[in-house]
Amino acid sequence: MRPHNIFLFFIGLFALMFACWYLFPSEGVEVGGVRLRFPSYESSLQDLADKKAAIDLDSLLQAVQKSYEMVQERGDTLDFFKEYITSNPNRIHLPGDDYTFFDSLFAGFDSAAAAGRVDRVLHYGDSQLEMDRISSELRQRLQERFGGSGPGMVPALKPMSSVSITQNATGSLARYALVTDTLSKWSPTHRYGPLTRFAVLSGEARFNFRRAENRYAQERVRNISRVSVLLGHNGPGLSMSLKCDTLEILRASIDTARDDVTLVTWELPANVERGAITFSGEAEIYGIALDGGPGVTVDNVAMRGCSGNIFTSIDSTVMRQSFDKTGTRLIILQFGGNAMPGIGSKKAISIYLDKMVRQFDYFKKVAPGAKLLFVGPADMSKSVNGSLVTWPLLPELNDSLKTRCLANGVAYWDTFNMMGGSGSMREWVNHNPPLAGPDYIHFTTRGAAEVGSALAKSLLVYDDFRRLRSTLPEEAVKEYISKKDTVAR
Repeated sequence: MRPHNIFLFFIGLFALMFACWYLFPSEGVEVGGVRLRFPSYESSLQDLADKKAAIDLDSLLQAVQKSYEMVQERGDTLDFFKEYITSNPNRIHLPGDDYTFFDSLFAGFDSAAAAGRVDRVLHYGDSQLEMDRISSELRQRLQERFGGSGPGMVPALKPMSSVSITQNATGSLARYALVTDTLSKWSPTHRYGPLTRFAVLSGEARFNFRRAENRYAQERVRNISRVSVLLGHNGPGLSMSLKCDTLEILRASIDTARDDVTLVTWELPANVERGAITFSGEAEIYGIALDGGPGVTVDNVAMRGCSGNIFTSIDSTVMRQSFDKTGTRLIILQFGGNAMPGIGSKKAISIYLDKMVRQFDYFKKVAPGAKLLFVGPADMSKSVNGSLVTWPLLPELNDSLKTRCLANGVAYWDTFNMMGGSGSMREWVNHNPPLAGPDYIHFTTRGAAEVGSALAKSLLVYDDFRRLRSTLPEEAVKEYISKKDTVAR
């Protein structure tokens, strides 16, 4: 084909496309029950404008991380904390703006190592938490400050692999889960326990574990020197034995039948690479804790497809006894995304919030010594008329969740605005390397690490402030914070 013919071909093609852009109905055309749409020239121009106005995600994330950093001079440091607790958009929002909200939590964490105990943080969430994402970053940073190690508590029969521990189980074990999958069943007793799933032992079984060696595993999660079994409703003559590396076998038994929750713990003389627990008898196994030295750990509980409004269906006696025996001091609820497909009105938001408040009341009853923190939903994109936009009503759901949490004594961390607000998920997906997946809903491993790091730092700033306040007269701090002339930074 001659060059001028090629040129005329492209001119004709562009003319045809422009005619379609200009003449095709904006609402589309119905053909055989399917609505066909053609992109308009206005939307194409808008796409170009959006790209020019797109947020600089690297600069945004650097600003988020920098917002948790303080200068060393005392006067500037007090100014930093004053602005942080009153106006930093990336902070954890506290009920009544009470900056002492987490003081008792951190004081307990401080004393855990000296007292030889492990204080637990239980991190519930939807599929954003699968494979120990987000939780792993939070765990590492808490353990760096307060001591402790290991991946925390895991179910005997784990539904999905984890970057933090390798495990498997064989033998007479049946799995039950609050949120069922193809491998688990619903339990009529509702005795799911703190991990929202349990295994029923009826004979002989073996649980094997091996420390994580993959590149995504955090440093402290590899150190395991304390193994515990949380169980209940056992029959008489239940026996257990633990074999780790080359250490001698450690045994434990419960001779009589018991309905209440029991925690069996083995202290090991050194960190181990692998181990196996052999069971014989009958019992409900609610979890196996793989911890290190005394300090803090984070238990990751990912509940795919869950909106977080079903905890009240778990037997409260089992939960209360479990939280008491395991020393759970902080409960994090990270939900909201799975609720969006069913939310089409403000009334639907109100109904969801009412259900969540019932969950808050439930946790206050079964874990009265624990603080509650809600982590709000991330931005999510969906296709509307061929364009990717934030789910309708997601910003309003986020704001409403924050308001309702704070009114009910629950702290709130705003993932949505930390990401950059409406439309930010597109930038996370398009980032190089990607920080979110092509479904425009879930974070990648790198993106989850960014979120986990920001969550951990936002929490630890309050501990930094607590430590500073311990060196100053409390009344003077209160007066300084209450002044209206906050220094802008």
